[in-house]
Amino acid sequence: MSSIVKSFFCFIGVMLPSFVCTYAVASDQIIDVKTELQQLIDDHKVRAAVVMYVEGDSEVNGLEKLGEISDSKREVPDETSTVFEIGSITKVFTALLVQTLVDDDLLDWDDTISEVLPEIEFANDAVESVTLRELATHRSGLPRLPTNFTQTAIPGNPMDPYANYGSQDLLAFLESFEPTELKKEYAYSNFGFALLGYIAATTLDTNYAEAMSQKVFQPLEMNNSTAFDSIEHDTELAAGYSNTANMGLWTFNAHAGAGVIRSTARDMYKFIVANLRETDDAIHHAIRAIRELQYETDHALGWITETSRNDTTVFTHSGLTGGYASFLAIDPEAKSGWVILTASTESDRITSLGSSFYRDLASLKSIDIAPYLGVYSLGQNQYMTVSDYHGNLQLQVTTRQPFVLEHDADHRFTLQALNYSAVFELGKDGGATSLKWSEPGVSIDAKRVDDKYGVPIREEVSIDSELLTEYVGEYQLPFGMVAAVKQIEDRLFVQVTGQPEFRVFPKSPTRFFYKALDAEIEFKKDGKDGQGTVTGTVFHQGGEHFAPRIKDKE
Repeated sequence: MSSIVKSFFCFIGVMLPSFVCTYAVASDQIIDVKTELQQLIDDHKVRAAVVMYVEGDSEVNGLEKLGEISDSKREVPDETSTVFEIGSITKVFTALLVQTLVDDDLLDWDDTISEVLPEIEFANDAVESVTLRELATHRSGLPRLPTNFTQTAIPGNPMDPYANYGSQDLLAFLESFEPTELKKEYAYSNFGFALLGYIAATTLDTNYAEAMSQKVFQPLEMNNSTAFDSIEHDTELAAGYSNTANMGLWTFNAHAGAGVIRSTARDMYKFIVANLRETDDAIHHAIRAIRELQYETDHALGWITETSRNDTTVFTHSGLTGGYASFLAIDPEAKSGWVILTASTESDRITSLGSSFYRDLASLKSIDIAPYLGVYSLGQNQYMTVSDYHGNLQLQVTTRQPFVLEHDADHRFTLQALNYSAVFELGKDGGATSLKWSEPGVSIDAKRVDDKYGVPIREEVSIDSELLTEYVGEYQLPFGMVAAVKQIEDRLFVQVTGQPEFRVFPKSPTRFFYKALDAEIEFKKDGKDGQGTVTGTVFHQGGEHFAPRIKDKE
C-alpha cells in the first residue's frame, strides 16, 4: 500500500508539443486556434478558454469563448466577467508599475537595491549592487527562487507553493545570500520580480495590490483585474484545472510581483489597445517606455521580444500557475495584439497557439510513428506504453500520467522541458524492438514485450447519475490519509489528502477510471449483484488497495 501513498496522483503539468500548421491570414489563424483549443477541451486538457485579439488599423477584432467555467457552472466563460490567473504575465505589469514610479522621479532603473532598501544589511557587495534594470530584464544573477524558499517558518504546500513565503523571508534571504559569483547574464528569476514588486510597494508605502490598482489598473480602466491574493466572493472565477484535476488559486504572498494578477480577457484586451495608442498621458508614456530594448538583447523591461513573419518586433509573455495557462503578445508597429486565457496547465501548447498568430511555426515533418507503437519493459513490473496521440508519440508508464514527446532526429523523441528522451532501435521488419529511455539520473534499455502488459484502453460509459450519490463520502487510507468522494451533478470526483481533486469517469456502474493516471477506483457493497450499502472502495493502481468507508457522523 505504500506505493499508492507515495505515488498515487503523482501530478505533473504535461506540456504538449507544438503541431500547429503555418497560417496565412487572421481568419485562418483563429479558426485553427479555435479548433486546437476545442480538441484540448475534448481531451480534458483545458476546461475554459477565451481568445481576444485586434489586428491592423481596422476596427475588426476577434473573440472566441470555449469550454465551461466550472463543474458546477457549465457555461462558456465570459470575456468581461470571467476571471483567470495570468501567472507570469504579471511581470509585465510589475515592470509597468515601476516605470510609473520612475516617471514620478521616485525611482530610477539604475538604482541599486541597496539604495532603495537602505534598511537591509546585505551580506554580499555584488548582491547589494544589483540594479532595478537588471531585475526587470532577468540579468541580476539572483536565483529563480530564493535559497530559503523551502525553509519558511510554516512548511510549504506543494498545492500552493508561494503561500508561506512572506516579506520577512524575502528580506532574510537578501541579508544572508552570499553567492561565490553573481553572473550578470540572462537567467529567468521569479525572485527578481518578487523583489521588484516589493520595492515598488515599499516606495509607495503600501502593498503591491494597492500600488498596482492605483498606478496601473485604474488609469487603464481594468476594472475587473486584481493583484490581491484573495478575490471577491461574487467574482466569476474560471475554476483552476489541470488534466481532469480541479486546482485552487495560488497565494503569492511576497512573490506577488512575479505572478499574482487575476484578470479577464476584456481587461487584457484594454491593455493591448493601450499599447497600440499614441496617447501622451502618463500611463501610455510608461507603457511605451518599458518596450525599449535593454542591453542590446531581445528583452525589454518585463517583456520578451520575438520577430514576426513581417519583420516587426512582437512583445510577448506567457503565464502558468497550478491551474491556469495564459499568453499575451503585442505588435505595436502592426497595430495588433493577442491574448489567450485558459483554465489549464498546457502552457507550451497555449504559447505555441498564441505565437502562431504572428509568426510561422515550423511544421513538423510527417513522421510515421507506427513502428514505435507498443509496450516496453522497464523492469520490476513497470511497463511503458507507447501510443498515438493525434499523430504524436505518447508515452505512459504503469500507474503514471501520460506525456507527449516531440520528434527530434532519426528514431529519437524528446520532451525538452523535463529532459526526457526515447531512442528506438528498429528490427529487420522495420518495427521497434527496444527503446533507450533517459531522464535526469536514469537510463534504461527497455525491450519490447507483448501488448497485454500495457496501459489498457478504457471506455467511458453512461450511467444513471443517481447512482453517484451512494458513493459520496470519505474512505480511510493508511497513514491517516483520506480519500474524499464528492458529486457535482452527473460527475464524480476523488481527492486524496494533500492532492488535487480529480474527476473520475464511469467504466461500469461501480467502477471508475482516471484519465490523468493509469488507475481505477471500484466501489464495494455489502449485497450481491451491485445491491446493498457501499462499504468501501478498492484503488486499482499497481495492485489492489482496499479503503473502508468512514461512517458518516450523526
